[in-house]
Amino acid sequence: MADSRDDVSTAGPDDASEGSPGQLQHGELFYMMHELSRLISTYFDQAMSEHKLTHAQWWGMMHVSENEGVTQTELATIMQMGRASAGKLLERLEAKGWIERRPDATDSRVRRVYLSGGIPPILEVMAKEGENLFRDFLTGISLGEEEAMLVGMRKMKSNAERRLGVDSGES
Repeated sequence: MADSRDDVSTAGPDDASEGSPGQLQHGELFYMMHELSRLISTYFDQAMSEHKLTHAQWWGMMHVSENEGVTQTELATIMQMGRASAGKLLERLEAKGWIERRPDATDSRVRRVYLSGGIPPILEVMAKEGENLFRDFLTGISLGEEEAMLVGMRKMKSNAERRLGVDSGES
């Protein structure tokens, strides 16, 4: 029988014993994802603190590098920050010479965010620390297991975006 997620909400306590995950396993999956996200942030906060980088700064640099050319408002939304808070963060990153904010070509009220002059050295540090994180957190995980988790998480993300009416901008 094919594994259908359409009837997950009707899964009762007996369903778990028949091989389909019940509510307890679903809850544990989401709790583990949340905890892993927290642990990743904690690990990276500790690694970046050695380089005098705050959580907000590394979080901002990561999002700028992944979304170069977006507006400040779009970046604030992506980062789940208020526009004023995002603006202050971008001012600090710009003062360090890591990013630049340029006027939009068609609307002078809009500013777009870019990395300044190629790859700022701090991104190289972040990449190195990211490799350390991958090594430490993926120890004992086979490539097949990693790929299976990624496939499942992509499907979950797609389901969530569809349910919430969010356009990820990915193809």
